[in-house]
Amino acid sequence: MDVTDIKSQNIKRILNVLRTSGGTTKNEISAITGLSFSTVSNLCNELKCNNVLVEEKISNSTVGRIPHIQIFNCARFASVCIDFQEEGILNYSISNFAGESLYRTYFDISKIQDISTLIKLVDTNCYSILQQFADIQIVGAGISVPGIYDEATQLVINSAIPVLNNVPLKELLTQALRLPCYVENESNLCALSIQKEYPEVNNIVYLHSSTGLGVGIICEGVLLRGKNGYAAEVAHIPLGTPGTVCSYCGKKGCIENDLAQRGMEILRSSALSGTERINLIQDRAEKLGILLSLLTNLFDPDILCIGGIGFDSYTELEPTVLQILEQRSPLNTKEGLKLIHDTDSLRAIEQGITQVIYNNWDPLKDVFQL
Repeated sequence: MDVTDIKSQNIKRILNVLRTSGGTTKNEISAITGLSFSTVSNLCNELKCNNVLVEEKISNSTVGRIPHIQIFNCARFASVCIDFQEEGILNYSISNFAGESLYRTYFDISKIQDISTLIKLVDTNCYSILQQFADIQIVGAGISVPGIYDEATQLVINSAIPVLNNVPLKELLTQALRLPCYVENESNLCALSIQKEYPEVNNIVYLHSSTGLGVGIICEGVLLRGKNGYAAEVAHIPLGTPGTVCSYCGKKGCIENDLAQRGMEILRSSALSGTERINLIQDRAEKLGILLSLLTNLFDPDILCIGGIGFDSYTELEPTVLQILEQRSPLNTKEGLKLIHDTDSLRAIEQGITQVIYNNWDPLKDVFQL
C-alpha cells in the first residue's frame, strides 16, 4: 500500500466520523479514528480547501482558545442513480451524501431493442436532469441491473432484461456520461442500504423481486460475491412450479418464474376467482417461505429482508411465510431473526448506489462539472 492509498483511507476514516455527526472537533476525530492530531488537522485543512468540510465555532465565547468543529458538507455532493430493475422502465434519481433524495423521474423504455439507442436515451436525459443541479457536485453514477456484473469481463450477464445481456454497460455509460460509473446488481445494492441503516449488524440477507429474482448477502460485514461475482444466485434454483419452463435458461421449475414480478403480479388479476386467488396466495407464500428458510439456514442472518415490486402483496403471504420460517428455521427465529418488508426498494437502491459511489470517491480529486 503506497502513501496515496494510506492518505485516501485516512480521509475516509475522518469523513465517516463526520458523516454521522452534526460536527466534531479535531481532537475528537483523532480519538475516534486513532489518527494523530497533526494528521487529522492537516487532512481537515485540505478538505476545507476543497469545500468538503466547513469549520464552525462551538460557542461565541471570546475568552481563551475557541474550539471549532469540523462539519462534512454532505449536501453539496451527490450521485446519480440509473435503475433498470423494472422491465420497460428506466428510473432516474439524484441523492446527496446526506442521504436525501433530491429528484426522481422515470422513462418508458419498453420499445427500445438495442443498447446504442438505450445509451443515447440515458445520456440525453441525464444531461438534461443534471442541469437542474448546477450548484451540486455530482460525484458519480450508479447503475442498478437485474443481473450480474462480471468484473472479469466487465459485462452484464444473466440479466432478466435481454437488451443488457453481454453488454459492457459500465464502459459505455462512463464514455457517454463523462462520469465515474459503477454497475451493480439491485439486490446487492439493497443489502448495502440495509447495512448502512443498521451499522451494528454484520449479517444481512435481502431477497429482491422485480423483473428478476435476486439475493444480496452481507456476510460478516462484507458483501458476498464469490469467485466470479455469481454468489447467492437463486433465480434458477428448482423450487418453483415443476412444469413451468424458464424463459431464460429453458429448464423447468426455476423459482424466479413464481416469485419474480411476473409470477407475483398474477395475484392482482381480475380473472381469478376467489378460490383460485386463495390457492395462489398459499402457493406463493409456501414457495417464498421455503426459499427464505433455505437462505436463513445457509447464512444465519441478523436481518432477513424482502423488497421489490414483486413483493407488494407480501402482507397477504406473511402469515404462511412466518409459519414456515418457524418450522424450518426454528433456531434462527428463536434467536431473534428480524424480518423486514422493504416497501420502497427504489429508495434502498438509491442509498446503495450512493454508498458505492461514496466508497469509491476521492474528495481531493473527483469533481464533475457540466
